[in-house]
Amino acid sequence: MTSEPQRFLLRCLSDFIQNRPTENTAEPDWAAVFGLASRHSVDSIVYYQCKGVMPEEIQRKYLSRFVGEAVISIKREEITSDLVKRLCEKSIPAVYIKGSVFRDYYRLPPFRNMGDIDVVVRHEDRDNVDRILRSQMGFQRFIENHSVWTYWKENLYIELHDHMFYESLANKTDYRAYFEKLWEHIRNASVFGSVSPFLYVPDENFHFLYLMAHTAKHILNNGVGFRAYLDMILMTKTCEGILDWDRLAKELDQLELLNFTQTCFSCCERWFGIKMPLRRESLSENLFETITEKTFKDGIFGLENKENTPASSAKEIRQNGPSYYPGALKRTLRKLFPPYRDLQLVPWYSFIDGKPWLLPFVWIYRFFYCGIGKLKHSIKLLMEPFTKKKDVVKRQELMKEWGL
Repeated sequence: MTSEPQRFLLRCLSDFIQNRPTENTAEPDWAAVFGLASRHSVDSIVYYQCKGVMPEEIQRKYLSRFVGEAVISIKREEITSDLVKRLCEKSIPAVYIKGSVFRDYYRLPPFRNMGDIDVVVRHEDRDNVDRILRSQMGFQRFIENHSVWTYWKENLYIELHDHMFYESLANKTDYRAYFEKLWEHIRNASVFGSVSPFLYVPDENFHFLYLMAHTAKHILNNGVGFRAYLDMILMTKTCEGILDWDRLAKELDQLELLNFTQTCFSCCERWFGIKMPLRRESLSENLFETITEKTFKDGIFGLENKENTPASSAKEIRQNGPSYYPGALKRTLRKLFPPYRDLQLVPWYSFIDGKPWLLPFVWIYRFFYCGIGKLKHSIKLLMEPFTKKKDVVKRQELMKEWGL
């Protein structure tokens, strides 16, 4: 059952989507609404919709966040212009994805808050881009993993990818291989106001498929808030006539994401009073309420929702097959003896990259490190599918109902 602040937030977002003012028919709990809007990274939208009716004290809080996001947006434009110019000088192609593109579907780009700028380059160009970011532009690289390197400078973050997608979902589809086709589905475009013959974004149909796969990944891992659904809706509205829904339905089915997309779109219809191009034939009231409750609790990426604790076990066991205990046993063995492909992605095991023959030595090192320094935590992690079976199964059932 949604609370009054939750209903008011949905009404603000619905009004924004449908380009109409939000009328204050009943005084909401403004502090609660502000908290919800901040957790879901839609506070700029709520400020825009309600600035004429909210109390002055609350308005100052929103204004501060709104101005802060606008300032960061200007800095992102400056950084992008500088990076694009340097990449062009080196003839290095780069594809901007996610928020850098989705922001242009919003009435004003700063309405679409962003945590970082996501850039995809070819693997053979990554070291050159790394030198440009660190040596020439003053960024610090503070996270290194096999497929994504993260850079920081003055509260600006850049994620440098050499693969568009590198995680598995709860099925056997090879999403990484599918999205390796990125370079066949790109077009020149302006990003943060910058243009270059070496600056690209994915074509709309391919980017939409990525949006749904990326959203599915976050929901399986922890969750997403309402901003992810705004991206879906506003992309659908803005790209009307460009998105080929017959083709997309076939591709989503191939990616085992059609039912998931239909469920998400049906929830969007219920939340915001709009029509979406794909929908489930029926969406049970119980599933809709469960998804709504989870989405509110999750916030932007579900990290604060303690109910997401069994998510990892639920995902891994489902990947191993339909039977619970054989799947749980496979998951435990995989934790004890992780494959090379998994360990590649862990920053502190980066030395194994390109050297799969080191795998047995890493297993031995992990055994002693976890057995001596993290014994309780390690045992808890290994035993989770057996000690928390009820929670894990409940999570699996929800994901199955959702279409994952």
